Amino acid sequence: MALYEHLASKILSSPAGCDHGRVTGGLAAIRVATLNVCGLPTPLPPLAERAAEFGRQLDESDADVVNLQEVWGRRTFAVIRSHLPSFPHVAWRRGLVAQPAGGLVTFSRRPIGAVTYRSFRGATPRRGGLPFRARNAINTRLQGVLTTELNGLRVLIANTHLTANKDGDWSSANRYYPFQQAQLELLHASLPKATLTILTGDFNIASDGPLYSKIVHDGAWRDPFAGSDLVTYHPQFLPSGSTGHRIDYVLVSGDEAVHPVLDHEPLFTEPVTRADGRRMYVSDHVALTVRVGLRPGTRPHEGTG
Repeated sequence: MALYEHLASKILSSPAGCDHGRVTGGLAAIRVATLNVCGLPTPLPPLAERAAEFGRQLDESDADVVNLQEVWGRRTFAVIRSHLPSFPHVAWRRGLVAQPAGGLVTFSRRPIGAVTYRSFRGATPRRGGLPFRARNAINTRLQGVLTTELNGLRVLIANTHLTANKDGDWSSANRYYPFQQAQLELLHASLPKATLTILTGDFNIASDGPLYSKIVHDGAWRDPFAGSDLVTYHPQFLPSGSTGHRIDYVLVSGDEAVHPVLDHEPLFTEPVTRADGRRMYVSDHVALTVRVGLRPGTRPHEGTG
């Protein structure tokens, strides 16, 4: 308990919810990772145990930026941060009870600039019964998009989490459809223009559903995983008989000739083995990573793909 409080106090003392460090060399490319850490009650092992494993692997990876969703509490934030020591720059905004707003946190090895959070409070459920509409009218105020500028790179990182469709029905007739569509419209409208923008997160919308065109904004965004269309929510955690879908995304906006997608890959697709020999998933979601080339003339950074 003392350790949790000590770490939390250090995090919450950061001005404006972001940390700034010394400038490092330029990059030829940037790798961004995204993961919903499953910060809500779950049959998975406690998040502190899981964070030790996914934190270690991310810390040992070549990722420059890590976007996390469902970092709902101050203690959760502190524990995760303690396992990412090579990411000294942390972007977030304070929520109502000093937790990361929207459960969104961006960890970076590169110095960060302006940090902005916008909620989806303007999205109003128009279908379903009164309890459904009331519950989601509150929920949408607690979710949104976190944007972070990377100093000296003309790169904007966006981290988002939309409301879950708990019906498992992705058709346009479903009660979640207009609600999620409204959240997508707010998401795209809230993103400032940038030379290169990398948008990631848990959209909670199936890639084979009718809202996919709204996710990529009618082709304005490149979707590196469109060809593979892997399942990003582990089917083991779905109700019996349910089908898994790709609901997490990494999207890229910028001149493709200048900012090509160099590679992309999933992480944590299988259970990991703990020190005691037992197997566990680090989250109910798969992590996604993408490496994107930067503008010509940027000096390559040693150890970065």
